[in-house]
Amino acid sequence: MTESKPRIKIKAVMVPTTDSLSNLVANIGTNRDKRSHNYFGYEFVNQMELEAAYQSNWIARRIVDTPNEDALREWRTFNGKQSKLIETEERRLGVQQHYLDTCCWADLYGGAALLMVTGQDLSKPLDLDKVKKGGLKNLVVLDRWDIQPKDFNMTDPLQPNWMLPDNYMMVNGTQPIHYSHIIRRTGARLPRRLRMFEQGWGDSRLRRCMADLRDVVATKGGIASLVLEANVDTISVKGLQGALAGAQSDQITERYRMFGMLKSIVNLGLLDHDNEEYDRKSVAFSGLSQIMEQFMVWTAGAAEMPVTKLWGQSAAGLSATGEGDQNVYYDTIKAKQDGQMRRDLERLDQVLIRSALGNYPDDLEFEWNPLFQASGVEQAQEGLADAQADGIYLETGVIRPSHAMRRAQGKGTYAITDEQIAAQEKLEKDQDNAEFDKDDGADLPGFSLGGPDGDKQDADGKAQEETKGT
Repeated sequence: MTESKPRIKIKAVMVPTTDSLSNLVANIGTNRDKRSHNYFGYEFVNQMELEAAYQSNWIARRIVDTPNEDALREWRTFNGKQSKLIETEERRLGVQQHYLDTCCWADLYGGAALLMVTGQDLSKPLDLDKVKKGGLKNLVVLDRWDIQPKDFNMTDPLQPNWMLPDNYMMVNGTQPIHYSHIIRRTGARLPRRLRMFEQGWGDSRLRRCMADLRDVVATKGGIASLVLEANVDTISVKGLQGALAGAQSDQITERYRMFGMLKSIVNLGLLDHDNEEYDRKSVAFSGLSQIMEQFMVWTAGAAEMPVTKLWGQSAAGLSATGEGDQNVYYDTIKAKQDGQMRRDLERLDQVLIRSALGNYPDDLEFEWNPLFQASGVEQAQEGLADAQADGIYLETGVIRPSHAMRRAQGKGTYAITDEQIAAQEKLEKDQDNAEFDKDDGADLPGFSLGGPDGDKQDADGKAQEETKGT
């Protein structure tokens, strides 16, 4: 019989940490140092407060909407001759607006989903081979509070939904939805343990800004209240305290109420010269604008947006144009496009393109349209440069007219149709064939046409060469 070993319980104790610098005399790095008791804690904001901030505060709405609207404003372009059919299908289903709503609700709540309605059984995996032309019936936008994740895959890391749900279910519903019918959009990135606490969803981008948003709104409200109290009228009366304690307190109150009313109507005040003194106290507002500006900068940093973009103000400083801030912001938007947005749309395109074309071509890809829109002068200069380059390439034979027409069609400057390009390509092919037939019978070095005339010409030429040599 073996003796059981006693169990040792380990209790986790939170110990405040400081940097390596310590000074017992100055209390730096010791328990008496006030900084040693600072620590970060979890901040949770409920759904109702997020919705209230989004509905009532324009800054909160801009934090959520503006980055997604900028990322999807110019949308995307497919390559190939069938791009028009895909664009038509996108307009029929409202893909751009539905995906924009999905991204906005994901940033507001931390997660959202786009349900693809194809007529197939939602409880079973989506079969892409069964999606025919017109097979995508509708797109339904759902936020994280509309659907409930079920049956998380925690055992098979080879599946595409590793650490994600196998199925979803509508709140208060009974229909299970397989994850393959869902385009899942998450909010800000979270560590794995917090992500599982949030049922696999991400963090709300607005929640990260809530503390700074409360501060900036409270500061603005405090400044507005100070404006109302910018000037305070004061009247000094000898023996006022005793008079208010007596029976004539109502008459005294009515007297100064009438004084304030008379001053407001005719801007005139009447006082007793010997017993009453009038004075006005003014509130100083110096420094308040700098405090407000610092709160604006801090909030913009939390929202990952330039101050000029979040607050809608022009760039400050001598010769400042804000172009640098705009470029940094567009780089952030571009990274967002090439990240989760591209993955989401590529999953959607597996169904969308089959619904538009009836199949899925292997060489079909899309590119995001440029975020920056050039001015009229800049567009004219760019068009002139392109035309000059095309002219040089046409003259040197690098490209053909059909190539230049295809490029002009892609830019959308002229209404060039595919039929016109096809006709030009046919004309060029016919010209190539005619030139080939013409060159097929031409004299080449070391080659002579057969027949008596050809032999006679060769003999005459040889005789002339011999005569010239002698």
